[in-house]
This record gives sequence, structure tokens and C-alpha cells, in this order.
Amino acid sequence: MRSDLFAWVPWLVGRVAHAPRISLLLVALSTAFLGWFGAERFRMNSDLGALIEQGATWRADFDRFEAEFPMLIDTLMVVVSGTSFQGVEDTARRIENAMTMRSQVFQDVYSPANDPFFRDHALLYLDMDDLERLVDRLAEAQPMLTAVAEDPSLRGVLEVVRDGVENEPVAGFERVLDLLIESAQGVLHGEGGAIRWTDEFFDTEGKSIHRVIFAKGRAEYGEPLPNSTVMAEVREIIRATHVDEGVTVRVGGEIALSHEEIRAAQEGVALAGGVSFVLLAVVLFFGIRSGRMIVAALLLLLVGVVWTTGWAMLSVGEFNTLSLIFLAMFFGIGVDFSIHFNLRYEEALSRGDDNVAALQRAASSVGGAIVLCSTTTALGFLAFVPTEYAGLADLGIISAGGIVIAAALTFVLLPAFFAAFGGPRRLRSVEVPSVDRWVNALVRARLVMLPVLATVSAVAIYIDSKAYFDFSVLALRDPKSESMQTLALLNDEGIVTDYSLTVLTESPGMDETLARVAALDVVKEVRTPIDYLPDDQDAKLSSLDDLAFMLDSALVPLRQAPRPSDAERMDALNDLIDAIAANPTSDESFGPRLRRFESLLTELKARGAGAVRSFELGVLTDLEPELDWLRRAVAVAPLQFDDLPERLRERLESRNGAFLVQVLPATDIARVEQLKTFVERVRDIVPSATGRPVIEWGVGNIVVASFTQALVFAMLAIGMVLVFALRSVRDAVLVMVPLSLTAVFTVATAVLFDAPFNMANILVLPLIFGLGVDNGIHVVERFRREGDVGHLMHSSTPRAVLLSTLTTVGAFAALALSPHRGTASIGELLTIAVAFLLVFTILVLPVLLTLAHKNSEAERLGV
Repeated sequence: MRSDLFAWVPWLVGRVAHAPRISLLLVALSTAFLGWFGAERFRMNSDLGALIEQGATWRADFDRFEAEFPMLIDTLMVVVSGTSFQGVEDTARRIENAMTMRSQVFQDVYSPANDPFFRDHALLYLDMDDLERLVDRLAEAQPMLTAVAEDPSLRGVLEVVRDGVENEPVAGFERVLDLLIESAQGVLHGEGGAIRWTDEFFDTEGKSIHRVIFAKGRAEYGEPLPNSTVMAEVREIIRATHVDEGVTVRVGGEIALSHEEIRAAQEGVALAGGVSFVLLAVVLFFGIRSGRMIVAALLLLLVGVVWTTGWAMLSVGEFNTLSLIFLAMFFGIGVDFSIHFNLRYEEALSRGDDNVAALQRAASSVGGAIVLCSTTTALGFLAFVPTEYAGLADLGIISAGGIVIAAALTFVLLPAFFAAFGGPRRLRSVEVPSVDRWVNALVRARLVMLPVLATVSAVAIYIDSKAYFDFSVLALRDPKSESMQTLALLNDEGIVTDYSLTVLTESPGMDETLARVAALDVVKEVRTPIDYLPDDQDAKLSSLDDLAFMLDSALVPLRQAPRPSDAERMDALNDLIDAIAANPTSDESFGPRLRRFESLLTELKARGAGAVRSFELGVLTDLEPELDWLRRAVAVAPLQFDDLPERLRERLESRNGAFLVQVLPATDIARVEQLKTFVERVRDIVPSATGRPVIEWGVGNIVVASFTQALVFAMLAIGMVLVFALRSVRDAVLVMVPLSLTAVFTVATAVLFDAPFNMANILVLPLIFGLGVDNGIHVVERFRREGDVGHLMHSSTPRAVLLSTLTTVGAFAALALSPHRGTASIGELLTIAVAFLLVFTILVLPVLLTLAHKNSEAERLGV
């Protein structure tokens, strides 16, 4: 290594060591200023769409879609589900009304199914089979409906029941009796007793139905969680709204998806930072056994995080969801320099040097390596800057600065601390397992070891060819989260989501091109604006005409009885009780029901007129409005596109005359290969098809290109620096060999465990070269200083490499605990990479060094 390049390091350490209090004061003042500056200017850019520069045609297609239909981009979806039509309807309306009232938070709140237009035309929108079943049920209920229409009171209802008791009961009598029994029980138990007559008209047959409320929210991208207010408000609305029994409410849409992802990422960084700090303290305790040296190392980390945060606000002006990860990574990376310096300092003290001399000796022996390591690591991060991945470029700038800060603090804070407070009170040699015998054995068996290593590497390279990139951001999200489960539900139910494709057309109906798209096996449905009109209108209108004729006496009653008094209600109740007693039946179906109803009526009678009025209210509250609705529903006319509600039409036809066609996937969009196939096959037919899947697909291509560029740049830049600093192409290549092997075996491991690269963990490959080069530099530098592998393996360097690797593993393993799948995948892959790197650096690199340096070491070993 060129010592003349790094002569300034021991000079700087000596100056600091002679003025430790002034140095510590300057560090403290700098920390206070940067801490204030970082806190005052702290900004979190959570706009995921701003992380990548996008200028391709697919982006222009999406921009046009957004310009034509801005209300459909980045929406919040509240999904109300249940088997009760009325329960879902009532709950969805209450939530929609509450969201509409909070216009300062929500805009463009709209639920098409809640629109009165669709309620009035509900029969026309039923499938023909469902409509025919409904007609049959209403025909059976004709006597009941007529009685209520003529006498809308409890008296009228009880007269219908009495007629069924005294004469032959009509079809549907059992169901009416069951409903009345349930209502009476509810009144007596204080539960209201309201009958859901809507559910009798719209029988879901136990299947769940869904209503979706769409809304836009006011995002605050300068805040750590830009949609926190929106999500908090919708949660509060759901909490405060009465949700009918058996009804569930879920929150989904892109707003919820991105909110949960960003929150998970931030929680993961905080968790990883805390866990890694504890793990570092444990590793340092067992590896160094010096309280002062441990305190110095941890102090460097804390000061380094503050300085790095200040640097981030000064250089970039903000963190994003990617660059924030470096704060957690800093604990593993920043301590590396401290460990090497501390152990060289301890080694110098053990040789009898005084405190200042030991600090200068440590700086002289390892300072150059630390400078070189910080340079190569910073270059590894700076490789991200020229790419189109803007979010990663920010990570590169912030991380490169953080690496330089860690090196600077190693040469300033550590010497000042030890000069001011003294070194370790007792020098303790902590032995690490020696691999000297293994290395010697590998040198002797080099003719076997090298071919075996080459063969295994070739197999690993073949496995690497099976690796693939998951461009979908869904891969970064927890599949068990509410928003992801909601997305899966909507996709399964054929309800349009952000992961449908969009085609803008000049006409509202199906054309030849769209028919070809609809024929694809990856397409579940092509939904045009015309599809929002009911099909088979002529046949359905004919059925409705027949229904209107059958229900004429109920829809247009010949008489209207006056509202009964309490005494008249009681008389009707007594008449029914007497009729049941006078007409006993042995029918196994009617008998128990009638006796139960008689018992309930007797108990209502005993409780007085108030209980009877409550019973009437429960029976009729929903029935009268449904009769009014039925009069409107059977009198509808044929529908044209212009008859659709204006709020729906503006979501189907833009002001510029563009019509919105939605293509729904027939595949599992959470699986990237299926999402990719869906996007590409549709775009093969309609190149302008757009939507979030296309954006993620296009961004994925940019990411792959960016990381390929970054990887090549990192390798070339690091290689050139190594050649310049080591003055040896051979040694530079040797340093790169463990890195290349690590990359190959890391990718192979990921393939074997079916862990694809995603938008987050793809940065691992460039980082292997940027971070992993440090250990190789230290081993080569010490080998060249000691002259043989024996002295190398018994120096402090293997111990330092092991400890720094363990601390790095601790930091990355802590990232693997993150609830954010992208962050966790970074931690998992980096942990695997660092483990491989340790093996190749400690076992393989020394062997290659002994073989490369004129076989001098092999001769010493007698081989």
C-alpha cells in the first residue's frame, strides 16, 4: 500500500491526541449543531412515485390517464361486506355520508352502488335468473304487501296472519311467521326487533356482497407518513359508525397500501436500529472486553448517526423510504472502522507504547486501510448516483457521506477519547478460533481445492441464471395486512382495483381490439362504459311489467285505512291469539311456530300498549319504504348511457371525450410472473394500456438497468482505486475474488430459497462490492505487512475481521426483523452475503495470497 498517500493520518491522530479536550469540544459542538440542523430540517419524502425518474412512453400513457381521470388515481377504498343486503347498504351509506362531511380530508367520495339511481334500477341490474326468483318471492308476498299497503299498521299485518290461521295458509306464510317471531323476540329482549324486509326482497343466499366507497385524500408528502391523517380519519369514521351485525368493513386502495408500507418501513428502521445497537454492544463486550473501548465505539455510532442525519438534510434535503435504511445499516458499517482502529491501538499498547504513541502507531498501521476502505465503500454507494433510480441516488449520496463521517470520527473522536480518558485499564487478549491450520491445509491441497471451488462456483453460476426480479411493489408489502387482503378480495370478486389495466378509447362500447383483449386467458373481464348499463333490458322490463300487474293491489291500493289506536292494535292482537287457540294444528311446521308466536303475543300484551307499538315499529319501519321503492323499481324505463348518474359518467367519460375501459386480471397479481404476463399480453394488443401494473412493470425495467449500471460502476471504480492504492493489479484482483464469489453464491442461495430480487433488495449486489471490500483490504494490507500467512492469522486482523463481520451481521439481521418485507429482504440477503464474505475472506483469500506471492508461503509450508 502506498504509505505516502496516507501519511497525514498518523499526523492528524497525533495532533488530536495532543489536544484531546479541544478536539472533543469541537466534536460536541459539531454534534449539537448538526443535531439541531437535522431535527429542524428533517423531512421525509414518502412519495414512492418520486423515487424513479420516468420519461418513457408508458409513463406518458399513464400521465394522460391521470389527466383525463384524476379522481381514479391514488384512491382510498372502503369495502363494506356481508351477507345481508340491507346491512351492507345501510352501513355503506352511513360511512359514505360521514366521509363526505369531512371534505377537508376526503375528496371525490363516491360509492356507485349507494347512488339512488342504482337502487331505483336495482331490479333491472339483477341477473335474469335472480330477477325471476325475486319475482316469485314477491308474488308469494302479494297478500302481505297488499294488506300493508291498504292498512300500513300492525293491525293489517296481524289480519294477514289471522287469515292464514283460519284458512289455508298461502305460500311464504312460514317465512312471514318466522320474521314476526324474531321481531317480537327482539322487542321483548330490548333489541328493537326491526325486520330487514330489504333482505327478503334481495336474498343473497348466504353469499357475501360488497360495496366499495372510493375517495381521494389529502396527502402530506413532507410528513413521515403522508397519509396518516387520511387513514386516521377513516379509521375514526368506521369506529364511530354503527356497523350492522354480520357486516365487515375493510380499508384498501393505493392510499392504504402505501401507508401501511411506509409505516412498516419506518417501524422496521427504528426496530433494526435498536436491535442492532444492542447486538453490537454484546459483540463488542465479548470481542473486546474493554469498557472504555466499547463506550468509545458506541459513542462513535451515536455521534455518527447525528452527523449523518445532518449531512442528509444538508446534501439531499430529505430522507426517502430507501435512504432511511442507511441509518440502521450505519450501526453495522460505522463500527467496522472503530473495531480495526481499537484493536490496533490495543496491540500497540501491548508492545509497551505510551498512550499517544500507541494511537499514532495504530493510525500508521491501519489508517491507510481505513481510508482506502472508506473510499471504496463510498464509491460502492456513489455508484447509485448516476442511475435513473432517484431514490437510490439519494441513498448513495447520504451513505457515502456517512461512510466518510465514520472514517473521520475514527481518526478524531476515538484518539481524543482515549487521550482524554486513557486506554483500557487492563489489556486482555481475547482469542478467536484459529483457522491457521485450515488455511495451511488448503494451501497444501490447492491442486484439489481450486478445481473444487471452480466447479462449485460454476454450478452456482448456473443456478444464478434462474434468478428473476419481482418488479411489483406488492412484493414489498405484508400479504397479511388489511390492505393486501382487501386487494385480494376485490381481485377475486372481479371488482376494479388499482391493479386493473386501463385503456382509453374513443367510443364507449366494445370494438374488435377490445374483443381480442377479452379473449386472452389472462383477462377476467373487459369492462367498457356500456357495460355499466343492464343487459337483457327488454326481457327484464317484460318481467317487471308482469310483476307490476301481479302486485297492482299492493302498489296501487284501493283503500287506505286510518292509523289504528292503541285499543285497536290490542284488539287485533287479541283476535289473533283467539284465532290461534281456536284453530289448533298438528302440522309439524306450523304448529310449533304458531304456539311460539301465541306465547310472544301474550307476553307483549302483558307488557302493555308501549310494547305493542314497539312491535309495530319493528315490523313496519322498513316495509313501508320498501313498498315505495318497489313502486319506483317496477316502473323504470330502458336505460341509455346518458341516463347513468353524472358522477358515474364523469368516471367513465372525460371532459375531452375519452372513454375509460378497464381490463381485469384473471390471474394472481401478487405473483410477479403472472402480473408481468398480464401486462405484456394486454400491451401486445393495446400498447397504450396503462395503470399501476404498467407503471411498476416499467419502473422495474429501469431498476434492473440502474442496478446493472451501478454494479459495473462499483466494480470498475473500486478496482481502479485498489490498483492505485495497492500498486498491484494482482493484489487488487485478489481482493475482488472473495467479493465475486460472495455475489455468485448469494444469488444462488436466494434462488434455492425462492427469494427473488425486488425493488429493495436488489441493492445488495452493488453493496457486496462496496461493503465487502473492506475485509479484503485489511487482510491484504496485513499480509503484506507481516510477510506470511502465519503471522497474519495470529495478528489482530482476523479478530477484527471476525468482530466487524459479526457486528455487520447483527445490523443486517436486525433489518431482517422489519415488518416491511422489502427491508427484511435486504437484511436477509445481506446477512447471507456477509456470512459468505467472511468464509471467502478468511479461508480463501489467504490461500490465494500465498499462492500469488511467488509461492513463498507454500515453500515455507513445505509444499
